[in-house]
Amino acid sequence: MLASAMTLMRTKADFIRQFIRNPRHMGSITPSSQTLCRAMAQEVDWSAAHRIAELGAGDGVLTRVLLQNMLPQSVLEVFEISPPLVQKLRRIDDPRLQVRDCSAELMEGHYDVIMSGLPLLSLPLQTRQAILAAAHRALAPNGVFVQFQYTSLTQADLSRYFTWQRRRVLRNMPPAWVYRCTRHFRT
Repeated sequence: MLASAMTLMRTKADFIRQFIRNPRHMGSITPSSQTLCRAMAQEVDWSAAHRIAELGAGDGVLTRVLLQNMLPQSVLEVFEISPPLVQKLRRIDDPRLQVRDCSAELMEGHYDVIMSGLPLLSLPLQTRQAILAAAHRALAPNGVFVQFQYTSLTQADLSRYFTWQRRRVLRNMPPAWVYRCTRHFRT
């Protein structure tokens, strides 16, 4: 019990250090709650999800939930630019996981599901638009893009590429919006 509490405290301290070093890339001072991760996972039909991307995987809290829900033959490709977090993600022992240490702007191919915890509002406009355009291009015609945000100020950006519905998750610090986006073809 004490060991798991110490591990949790170390994890939170590492996350806070990463936030202090680069708040524009982290977006939050704490990792996403399990409640938020489960809410995001509930937006997906996992029986039809074979190729999955996660943008801004951070310390892997959502990654682990996705791996629990995925089919045995599915593949999860995560994008993370923070070298310490990339190393942490590479320690997750699951052959379905592929860690890419590059920006989500470089996403290629087609994905049935794209999950994102990227702090869109804190990214420069050009980067934000490039990532959303890449997600639009990479999302399969019947795929789903799930993005969480702490504010609704990015709705205009999402609307440029996707049709969306949202729901509020209060059991997260801070409370978050989960956007379930589907592809439309106007840009």
